[in-house]
Amino acid sequence: MTKDYTIWIDVEDIFRYFENNTRPSGIQRLVFEILSVIRQQAAAKSDIGRIVLTRRNTGAIPETGSLLSPVSFDALNTLFSTHTDDATPTHTEGRSAAHTPSHSLMRRLRHAIIRRIESLPPELARPLLNLAVNQLRALQLLRRYARTKFQRAAPPRNAVQAPLSPTTPAAASADAPKPGDIFLILGAAWSEPDFGERLARMRKTYGIQPVLLLYDLIPAVRPEWCAISLIRDFRHWLDTTLPQCGRLLAISHSTAETVEDYARKQRLKLLAPVQTIPIGSGFGPPRRIENERPKGLPAKDSYVLFVSTLEARKNHMLAFRIWRRLVTDLPRDQVPTLVFAGRVGWLVSDLMQQLENTEWLRGKIRLLRDPSDEELGHLYDGCMFTIFPSLYEGWGLPVTESLVNGRPCIASNTTSIPEAGGPLTRYFNPEDLDEAYRVVRETIEDRPGLKKWQDEVREQFRPVPWERSADAILDACHSAHLMGRMNGQTS
Repeated sequence: MTKDYTIWIDVEDIFRYFENNTRPSGIQRLVFEILSVIRQQAAAKSDIGRIVLTRRNTGAIPETGSLLSPVSFDALNTLFSTHTDDATPTHTEGRSAAHTPSHSLMRRLRHAIIRRIESLPPELARPLLNLAVNQLRALQLLRRYARTKFQRAAPPRNAVQAPLSPTTPAAASADAPKPGDIFLILGAAWSEPDFGERLARMRKTYGIQPVLLLYDLIPAVRPEWCAISLIRDFRHWLDTTLPQCGRLLAISHSTAETVEDYARKQRLKLLAPVQTIPIGSGFGPPRRIENERPKGLPAKDSYVLFVSTLEARKNHMLAFRIWRRLVTDLPRDQVPTLVFAGRVGWLVSDLMQQLENTEWLRGKIRLLRDPSDEELGHLYDGCMFTIFPSLYEGWGLPVTESLVNGRPCIASNTTSIPEAGGPLTRYFNPEDLDEAYRVVRETIEDRPGLKKWQDEVREQFRPVPWERSADAILDACHSAHLMGRMNGQTS
């Protein structure tokens, strides 16, 4: 009986996501942070043989029967460097190559082009954005290929080769998964319509143990905020995937309870209770506000920040109603500007029309579309506090990110948000306009109290390192491996 096993990590959804999107959402960033530390964490655990990133093998199945196509960590890092300001977190290999002057030039060029395109009407901007980003990505990949091709001399045929690293593509493709190996699913696997069927085929072929990380069940339990096609596909994904997983993980206690409740109602048999894992705080290295404040941002201490895609579930309408009352009840110079930082999403046509009709409350509400990481750092640094009135969350990343950046947050008291915000956040019922208005107004008017609250956040907040998230996931993988061994699935 061997103690070593391989963890195969599915990254198919990440590559698919960037086929149609210019910047990562919270899920892609979360997965990238975990992947950036999981190899180092796994190295300290004696039972894990190696970590391999995989995509779906969409071509003809090779003679070996492989249903998986290995992907290098470098390929994933290149993908992220093309779509974000920071190529690699500080704890990931290869940072020096990613931060060359030519990379910075490409990044500035990309942002300049994207900003110009985003000023166009939406029906014209989206296809042009996809075209521009794909062209820039192709240029960067071509540069990387040329550098690899012409700057690295091939070793002589009779040279002694160094042992392959566990994470090189050659080593990863040397064999297929074995019984008792783990298939780890960290991302948005529901984007693949037949994922459950593929997972069943992989279990039958290899005897692997799937471990699945769940974010929320919004399309299944609150379908009013989703497209009909997503509701149908997501429910099918849940019903075909959950019963096959040796371990189910959740990013919050709220999500874990929702998953178990859904399974009971749908009479799905779960192989183990849903386990909550700790979620790391913030993305990438800590933001350092060293450069001058970018032009076009509001003056420091003159605004309240709301970071999120504009969609119905995030409840921007409530924030609009709060500010509409504030400009009626208070002198105009005492009302801070409300800054929406994010792209315009879905089911917000009424909100956008009301904002236009009121001339964005005559400038007291502003929209900064898809800010860069540098701009977002300055936005957090200069705001009085943040607000997050979302109606439903699997975790509440904007709340945690606000605290990481030393800014207090006023947020909803529903679902998982209090888990993310903890005792340093102030809460209100997102269905109660009067209560939300009172909390916001009292905070604005009590400037000494706000200053004290800001100091408390900076001094008392303790971020959760992503290593803790990776450790919890690896421990769950080990439990799934042991369960498979007990069931006679390993040699």
